[in-house]
Amino acid sequence: MEPRTLILTIIVAYLVVCLGIGLWTARRTRTAADFFIAGKRVNVWIFGIAAFSTTMSGFGFVGGPGLVYRYGTSSFWICVPAALGFVVSWLLVSKRLRVFAEVFDLMTLPEAIGVRYGSRACSLAASLVILLGVVGYLGTQILAFGTVAGDFFGLNATTAILCGMAVILVYSVAGGIIASLYTDLFQGAVMIVASIALFSIAMITVGGGSFTAAPGRITDALLASDTPEAIGPWGLAGPMLCLSWFFVFSLGGSGQPHVITKSFMVRHLGSLRPGLLIAAVSYTLCMLLWIGVGFAMKYLVVTGQQPALADPDHAAPRFLLDHTPPWLAGVVFAGLFAAIMSTADAFLNLGAALFVRDIPRALFGRMPENELRAARIATGFVAVAATVFALAGADSLVAVLGIFSWGTFAAALVPAVAIGFNWKRATWPAALAAMTTGAGLHILLEVLRRTPSEEPLYRLPNGVDAGAVSLLASIVVFVVVSFATRARELPARVRDAMDL
Repeated sequence: MEPRTLILTIIVAYLVVCLGIGLWTARRTRTAADFFIAGKRVNVWIFGIAAFSTTMSGFGFVGGPGLVYRYGTSSFWICVPAALGFVVSWLLVSKRLRVFAEVFDLMTLPEAIGVRYGSRACSLAASLVILLGVVGYLGTQILAFGTVAGDFFGLNATTAILCGMAVILVYSVAGGIIASLYTDLFQGAVMIVASIALFSIAMITVGGGSFTAAPGRITDALLASDTPEAIGPWGLAGPMLCLSWFFVFSLGGSGQPHVITKSFMVRHLGSLRPGLLIAAVSYTLCMLLWIGVGFAMKYLVVTGQQPALADPDHAAPRFLLDHTPPWLAGVVFAGLFAAIMSTADAFLNLGAALFVRDIPRALFGRMPENELRAARIATGFVAVAATVFALAGADSLVAVLGIFSWGTFAAALVPAVAIGFNWKRATWPAALAAMTTGAGLHILLEVLRRTPSEEPLYRLPNGVDAGAVSLLASIVVFVVVSFATRARELPARVRDAMDL
């Protein structure tokens, strides 16, 4: 069988399995609780794999190798803190929010924020912040799909993006979060196998047949290149940007709603800690592809064995097509699609919940009569909005869009969630001010940095990341406003939930 035909056959088989899972789970999705939180009956393995695969996403599988190719070891300051973020999330938010979900019968993070602070304004602010991040992050996944599919099939970016969104939309509308969770379980397994296999091939390719020789060859080649700093402790991005990433990705994991809301779905509270351990280990295994392929492609370009890449995001697809056996390329391409789709379907579900539950409840105090039908319609609406965003950002690096979306969630939600659910003195004006400050400042700094593209109006000094500055500012605002405003007497059930 011709190599591309074999690869295509494997990819099609993978997509058929995903669609089959979506149709199977559609019969199990009978209520809004099934659609949004899987009826709170998820076991530890599904929870752990879903939490990891949602986090890894196309940002890691496509953007990660591109980030290594462009900046070298700088990306270590993203992937390692992101893995540690699962531990931080367990310590600060997962257990607490699972208790709130059980005590108050909650389905979404804005609902939990509204209950904690006794404020519909806070719930609405959280909904709007999450909506911004959902469109941005989902657009990142769609753009990643377009990058991979376009590289392999020779499609233009627009066609590839539209095809990718169509596949994801079918099973997301049919089965909701149940479809997302079960496809995540399958997709997560594919991602882990693909990462280990491709890392091994990358090291053997660079090492001239010797796995252990690869690190030394990469080091020697980059030291002799025009950019020896690429393998230094800070890479090419510099210390301030790297430290900014460490701050945003370690603490910021506690403000990612697509991961946090998974804790609402577990059957037992005791499943959270082992589930997040499974997520951290799985994420670490998938970092092998991120790091291995990025450095392998950089080595091959520096040593003249591979033409320079016009777009760093093509590092993973080009390595697959040029340096791996067709059967393995098919499996890993499926893994790339799995990483993208596992996050995209979670964000579609999250976005649907905003339009069906969170925003109507915050504004009008009620929700649509037929939540399930409304949820399926809202899923399609969110998909269209994110696709428009992806097409508008088609010239941006996948990793850059992913960092922006992660930073927006972190800056806006970490104070209100990670601090507020553990500190009874926190007030609703503080939560509202922190969410507004975090999201608003992050967006403002990004606009100033990108406008106009030739000579930006303003850039933070020394390469500091806008997300880190915005997160720090929102934490300061949260604490200051909490002490400056009068704390309300917490209802007994809220107080008891925070004490557990």
